Amino acid sequence: MSEGFSVTALDNELLTNALIPLKKWYDDPTTEEIAINNPGMIFVKAVRDIWRPHEAPEVTVKLIMAVCRILANLTDQTFDLDGIPILSATLPGGHRFQAVVGPNVRYDLSDTQGIALCIRRFDPNKKYRLDDFNLRPGEKTIEETKQEHTHEKHRYSGFAYEDLVGAVQQGEAVLISGATATGKTTFLNALVEYIPLDRRIITVEDTREVIVKHQNRVHLVVSRTAGANKIGYSHVLDAVVRMTPDVIICGEISVTNAKSIYRLMTTGHSNFMATIHAESPEMALRAFWQNLTQENPNLDAAAAIGILARSFGRIVQIDRSSGERVITAVDAPSLVHEVLG
Repeated sequence: MSEGFSVTALDNELLTNALIPLKKWYDDPTTEEIAINNPGMIFVKAVRDIWRPHEAPEVTVKLIMAVCRILANLTDQTFDLDGIPILSATLPGGHRFQAVVGPNVRYDLSDTQGIALCIRRFDPNKKYRLDDFNLRPGEKTIEETKQEHTHEKHRYSGFAYEDLVGAVQQGEAVLISGATATGKTTFLNALVEYIPLDRRIITVEDTREVIVKHQNRVHLVVSRTAGANKIGYSHVLDAVVRMTPDVIICGEISVTNAKSIYRLMTTGHSNFMATIHAESPEMALRAFWQNLTQENPNLDAAAAIGILARSFGRIVQIDRSSGERVITAVDAPSLVHEVLG
């Protein structure tokens, strides 16, 4: 794991002790993710397996609250049952932590409050490659991934793998689309490996997940929950464009950052990568536009989606089939009417 990925402040005895009851579950190398929906039980999802329940009497509301408060203090976030009882953080070792507690969580109809927690395990020894997503050199042609489109953008190869790698190396903007747990960020990390090493890369995320081995890099974090300052995506991205990046990696596109990223795209900074929750390349553009309309409901759909389609050089679609993560499309978006139709 790269040095920049670690959060040094988290590595202390207080947090280590608080995490002991949970660590035995998420630190297993066969585990992909754990979830807690109710005290006393943990659901564990092993790699290429289904969720399986396990009795865990040591997992109490008191434990979860203690972990959340310690993490909030160490990551300079506000965590308050009467305010914002939501926490996003990175645990020691790079594991992704997400929790919601209190009256916003109801397990049964009679509940008045509850807990919801997920920890997705990060394995620093596992290096993912494009072929882990069934995308290999010389195997899948462009026609096989998207037969019904006539693309206007330049293709670097007739094969999907070579075309995508060529697009990344030439500085095309890439949007990675897929449902939850399809491995969008994992694929993004694999794709970063193809960015030329002489490029300057700046990442902007709400939780540190993108791994960059390039020497000239900066990682910026914007909390999706209340923190100690008022810095948001708009402030950070305004600063980023003045830091002369060759590539900007924005992490996941959401309601929170869509407006700022869209403004970035309309001011000439088109060399970037991002992920989004969607079921197809067309729906990825629509999802981006729908995130934009949360703050600007009168935004013209055709104009906005047209800008998005022109800005992204490639949209990569990831699906999950029989437990395997598979690339089903490497699309060069051009036909806006298909998105609006």
